[in-house]
Formats: sequence, C-alpha cells, structure tokens
Amino acid sequence: MSEWHFLTLKEAELEFIDGDRGVNYPKKAELLPKGDCVFLNTGNVRQNSFDFSNLDFITKEKDNLLRNGKLQRDDIVLTTRGTVGNVALYSQVVPFSNIRINSGMVIIRVNKNFWHPYFVYLFFQSHLFKKQISRLISGSAQPQLPISILETVSIPRLTLDEQKEIIFNIKSIDQKIQINNQINQELEAMAKTLYDYWFVQFDFPDQNGKPYKSSGGKMVYNPELKRQIPEGWGVASLFDVAEVQYGYPFSTDYFNSTGDGVPVIRIRDILGNDITNYSTEEVEDKYKINVGDVLIGMDGNFHMNYWIQEDCYLNQRVVKVNSDKLPNMVLKYQIEPFIKLREKSVSRTTVGHLSDKDLKAINVILPKEKYLSSIFDKFESILENIIINQQQNQELTQLRDWLLPMLMNGQVKVENYTD
Repeated sequence: MSEWHFLTLKEAELEFIDGDRGVNYPKKAELLPKGDCVFLNTGNVRQNSFDFSNLDFITKEKDNLLRNGKLQRDDIVLTTRGTVGNVALYSQVVPFSNIRINSGMVIIRVNKNFWHPYFVYLFFQSHLFKKQISRLISGSAQPQLPISILETVSIPRLTLDEQKEIIFNIKSIDQKIQINNQINQELEAMAKTLYDYWFVQFDFPDQNGKPYKSSGGKMVYNPELKRQIPEGWGVASLFDVAEVQYGYPFSTDYFNSTGDGVPVIRIRDILGNDITNYSTEEVEDKYKINVGDVLIGMDGNFHMNYWIQEDCYLNQRVVKVNSDKLPNMVLKYQIEPFIKLREKSVSRTTVGHLSDKDLKAINVILPKEKYLSSIFDKFESILENIIINQQQNQELTQLRDWLLPMLMNGQVKVENYTD
C-alpha cells in the first residue's frame, strides 16, 4: 500500500440517512416491548456492535407512516446524540429484519463499487475517526454530531483490494470482540432472570428448596413500595444501603486528550467505558472509581453501566453507587425502574436532569441476612465474568486500533491474503 490519501466523507459519496423526525415520530407511549418493527435507541448501539437486550418496538401501522431511517443489510449505524460515536454494522447475522433508527443516530450507506461496508465500519471504530470527532462534537449536557459536520471528517482513500486486505487482518480480532459481547449479553440475561426470581416473583428457594412465594411463603404488605414482599425482608432508602458519590466539577481549562493527569469520566463515557479526557487538576480520592461501581449519568438519557477501569475520576453530573449490603448488579436492577420512569416523564424536546431529590426518593428491597451470602456469590460471579470480557475487549480494541493505521499505510504486509 502507498502513503495515505484522504478525502472527506462527503467527497467519498457515503450516503447519510437521518431517522424520521416529523410529526409521525413515535411518542414514548407508542413504544412497545413487542411489535412488528424494532425502533433502535442509542442504548442499543454500543462501541462496535448492537445490544438487543432492551428493545423497543413500533406497530406495523406506525412503521408505514415513517419515511426515513429504515435499515438495509450492510448499513452502518452511528450514534450522533448523547453518547456520540458508537457504531454497529447491520450484517446478515443480525436476527431482526425490520429495524428503524431513532433521532439520536444516523445510517451510513456505502457505494459498494468503491467501499466495502466492513472497512467503513472499521474506520468508524478507529481512533483516526474518534480523534477527529472529539474536536467536532458540540453540546455538553447533550453532545451532538450533525451530518453537516460529520461529512467534514476525513477517511483514507483505498482501493477495494486494499480494503479487503485490511479486513482480512482485522476481522479475527473483531470476531473475538463480538463473541465476548454475545457472552456478556447471555450473562446479563442470566442475571436478570435470577433477579426476577429473587426480587420480582419472590420465588427464591425456601428452606426446603421450593420456590418461596409459589409454595405459600408468607408475604406482607410494604407501604413504601405499595406491594407485598416476603416476611422478614426490609425496604431502605438507596442512601442507607449504598455509597452515593456525586462527581467533581472539573474545570475544562485543565482538560487534555494526551493522557496527562487523571482520567475523567464524563456522561458520554459511561456506556462505552472509554476515557477520552484527562485533567491535571488536583482532586480528592473520594471521586475515584472502583472496578464494578455502578455509574449513572444525571443528564440526557440517564445512562447506567458498571465501570471496568482502575483509577478513573467522576466528572460533575456523573454519580457512582456502590454497596456492601447488596451486589452492585442487584442494586442496578433495583434502581433502573425508577430511572426509566423519570426518563419517560421528560419531554422529547427537552434534556432530562436527575436531581439529588430523585435519587433520595429511590427505595430498595433488602433480603433476609441468611440469603445474602448466596445472592452475593451468584451475582458477583456473573459481574466478574462480564467485566473480564469487557476488559479483554478493550485490550483487543487497542490492538486493532494500533494495527489498523499500520495496515492502511503499508507498514504491515499481508502474507496469506486471498480474495
């Protein structure tokens, strides 16, 4: 391969397709747990793949009313609002045949005479792309990347054969990342099923190994939750069972992207567990995050996730929650319904905000002491495996990002490539 020659995404004649933002755009009340057409939200698009663990659907009638935003196979989906820069490829292996995007993302459709979809997908994952957009993203509480700005990003101009050569080398790394993502989705589904048995249906094993509630276990009414819970179980405020730490108001004057100082977690970093900003400002250790802490973004879409990196610090409007009375997975699952309810109360035209008052209104269920050891063992083991896979994916992503530019400019040659 020769030295790099660049052209803008507009010059590359990539087609950018917005979601339908007209009068027929689905209202929150029209989003369903099942339906004819998947309606993607930004939480369904992670760093390099789709996440279908929490899906919204729309009816066939609503789908027919919408004009833009329908996916075709080999389309690339890029998030452009809130968490900007997450990307996924709508390949043949995706199990849904009818998908639309919401207004927080854009479809990229390639001309296959000049571009291989997988190569363009790789480009949108690369640091070469992310470094460019980090300077172009506008907005703080709700970052945005409009198509008009996205079109100014530069991409290496390579022949189809050169693109295929790069794909040949990179795809095995991506496949391992995708396998880890799939394993984690299965682990998350296992944890949610377990949580449902214990904390929703209350059919955990009783002293005889039988499902507690279904076998006649005594239930008592709890006035805080306005529902019945097992006898002997308790209810407490989130602040009584967990450490809740709000972020530090870092000054942007000390921010840098070169790695000087401490890594700073902003709202946009929560879902991807990916740090892009550092600060040389002095900050107390109470703002430092531990691996496995639950993070919540308090503006925008109220993102929640487990953090997987050491020695990172909370920026303002990011809050960490950590407990020694409940596993963090259980804590996250108990918090989520309150956060989602608050999110649904926010108008589509405004940016949502969580307050200290909102968090202090959250109550969580506490099992009997004798059950805690079993609960911790089960959920902590699952979370540990999820985090290991995510950490491995970060290492594989770094390897790919190191290898990709070297392949593009010919520093690394392919010995066994065949079309």
